[in-house]
Amino acid sequence: MNKETPLPLEIQFSRELIYQQLQRIFSDLLFQNSDILRRFLSFIVDETVLGQAHTLKEYTIGVQVLNKPINFKPQENGIVRIHAGRLRRALNHYYAGAGASDSICISVPLGSYVPVFSKNDDKRKLVLEGSENISVEENETKVDESVVVAVIPFLHLQNDQLENSLADGLCMQLSAGLMQFEKFSVVAYYTVRNLHEKTTDIGAIASMVAAQYIVTGNIQLQNGQFRIHIQMVHIQTSRQVWGHMYVGKFTAKNIFLLQDKIEKCFIADLNKSNELINKKAKTNKKIQRTSVMAVA
Repeated sequence: MNKETPLPLEIQFSRELIYQQLQRIFSDLLFQNSDILRRFLSFIVDETVLGQAHTLKEYTIGVQVLNKPINFKPQENGIVRIHAGRLRRALNHYYAGAGASDSICISVPLGSYVPVFSKNDDKRKLVLEGSENISVEENETKVDESVVVAVIPFLHLQNDQLENSLADGLCMQLSAGLMQFEKFSVVAYYTVRNLHEKTTDIGAIASMVAAQYIVTGNIQLQNGQFRIHIQMVHIQTSRQVWGHMYVGKFTAKNIFLLQDKIEKCFIADLNKSNELINKKAKTNKKIQRTSVMAVA
């Protein structure tokens, strides 16, 4: 980077102080464990101090930070917005803890990808796009209450049209069903499915969509009977926090009815899990045993 390039007039701190602050932020555990967060924040800070803040668009970040192809279409893929929200939450977490006494606050207002550099005691005064004097902390606290969940395409032994239809349709319905929970922010199933076609590494997929929990499953069909195992896993700890097995009769004629019934049972079963719905999950809890439910 050319150190002779003058800073934009609206930036009140020296380049040296800004990058020192950036390194303090990167020492936080959330940033140490996420290459994407570090690259995202580094890129938008670099572009801003170089006077190129006008280039910080969703497409540019997707291609240059998230390594998306040049035909990347932000309107069809919300991956940049997902990671931007993740970055805002991480910054809020840092300044609420380890960075509380830092002199410089680096924030990313909602509706923009251009970072703001302000005195730490002024961070509550930032005006966010589309809001009237909403503080970063107040707004991000609301965002942080949500749990990001992604449904991963279910595994199944056969690769015929009927079984594919059952698996794909069921995953789409479960994704839609999860949206009724206010504390769940659900990643679009089509986005997850497209990623799954490129890699079967569930951890990598979860990282790309910033999911904290994933719903996985497998389907077994034999002699007119089905077994469908569904689990919810906490990505950071790899712990299964919930699981059920659904069993019953299966025919080509009852595929839609079957999907509807399993979705209703799934939502009802998950709704009973107060650990995730009514309060944040305790990641040190022992893995729950998978129960069995017959679906008529």
